[in-house]
Amino acid sequence: MNSIKTKQSIQTIKTKNSKENLNHFIKQQTIHSKENNKEDSPSPKANASARAIDNISNTAKSTAYESAFRAKKYIKQKLEQHRTKKQIERTTAIMDSSIPKVTYMSKAKRYVQKKIKASSIKEAADRIITRPAIQTSAKFISVSFNVVKKTIGGINALLSFGTGVILIVIMTLFIGTFSVLAQDGGSNSMVLPLSPEVLAYEETITRYAEENGIEDFVPILEAIMMQESKGLGDDPMQCSESAFNTKYPRIPNGINDPEYSIECGVKTFSDCLNRANVKDKSDTEHLYLAIQGYNYGNGYIEWAISNFGGYSKYNAQLFSDDMKAKLNASTYGDPEYVDHVMQYVTVTFRGGINPNFNNMEAWITKNPYAKVGLYGQCTWFAWGRFYELYGYDPGFTGNGWNCVDQLVEAHPDLFERSLSPKPGSVFSGIGVNHVGIVIAVNDNNVTIQEGNLDGKTNTFQDAKTDWHTVTYTLNQLRSYYRGVEFANPK
Repeated sequence: MNSIKTKQSIQTIKTKNSKENLNHFIKQQTIHSKENNKEDSPSPKANASARAIDNISNTAKSTAYESAFRAKKYIKQKLEQHRTKKQIERTTAIMDSSIPKVTYMSKAKRYVQKKIKASSIKEAADRIITRPAIQTSAKFISVSFNVVKKTIGGINALLSFGTGVILIVIMTLFIGTFSVLAQDGGSNSMVLPLSPEVLAYEETITRYAEENGIEDFVPILEAIMMQESKGLGDDPMQCSESAFNTKYPRIPNGINDPEYSIECGVKTFSDCLNRANVKDKSDTEHLYLAIQGYNYGNGYIEWAISNFGGYSKYNAQLFSDDMKAKLNASTYGDPEYVDHVMQYVTVTFRGGINPNFNNMEAWITKNPYAKVGLYGQCTWFAWGRFYELYGYDPGFTGNGWNCVDQLVEAHPDLFERSLSPKPGSVFSGIGVNHVGIVIAVNDNNVTIQEGNLDGKTNTFQDAKTDWHTVTYTLNQLRSYYRGVEFANPK
């Protein structure tokens, strides 16, 4: 017999037990009411003790929090001081490794100390303020000292302000002095043309230069004449007072024969080259000494070598000041004579055949690539050489292949873009990120100077050797850099 299975489900209907829930909430309320019952409240004495304990606890917590905050702040300050100290040490180390040692620095320091030994601090400050050596530095020092002088009446007041103010004064002196020294070592002015009168004497100047074995320095002799007289008058080389003048009175404009003036001027400059130990026309460090010696006459060259090891704008100013004091005169020579002469020298000569790494403006203080530590890069080298050649900022700050565009954009009245070079051009690689300077062009041969031969950033000392002068055919240059473009001087 077949049985039919059926599913039997017993469903239990859950109902809400309201009474039980009500009892639960009533119980809680009862407990709560019991806690607030006055009969169970502690005595006033107990409340006072509890409050005292709470106050002590709260005070302890506050003290702990305050102590922790102060400790954290103290540690943070110490860490910050430590980081600052380390940063100063690193910066000092970088400066020591990057900035070339100025050979006359220690001698300059002793010389100045000797000069101001008998003077008070105030007198020394006044002398520094009124010294017209380098305008930019003088303004900086003058403003700094005027602020200090107005704030602090004298040395006693200075001491009363503590070591902080003294440190500021010392740093002001150091920075001001360094900025003066940092302008030494180079001629930094724009190129100006020679007058027709000077160019008319070129053949005569060349003949006497060849007779004295200094034919390589004809551009300098022409620039000297341009600065002295612009080729005008009967004594165009202004050398009447030279020892080589044996025919006319040794007084200003004593010579009244232009050719004899040129003969004496060439002999005088040749003597200056010898006494300054100039090796060749690329020896700009000694060449500047000879040029300044032509202006100051006998005495300066030996004095500069003895006291400072050579020429600097700083000691040129000192010599002028000393001679004014000795002669009780308002002027003596031209302390900026080198710049004034070199502004008339062609770009491929005035910057020297080789870089002058003592020209701190070109390679360190004004070079934007040096400011971010890119010593040795091709852009750093090209910027420095351009500044040596032209005496002003080329305006490029980007990658090598952007330099031509940036130069033409910055100086559209002076440079133009071209596919063929001129002496003094800047070139950029089109397919290779590179930039360099064109030194000479001879038919299809192009002589260039470029840096970053090792392909990396260096210290300043290493960067000074990381460059070369090389000659390519124009096609070789184009092939090597996968195309080149030039910014040519107009």
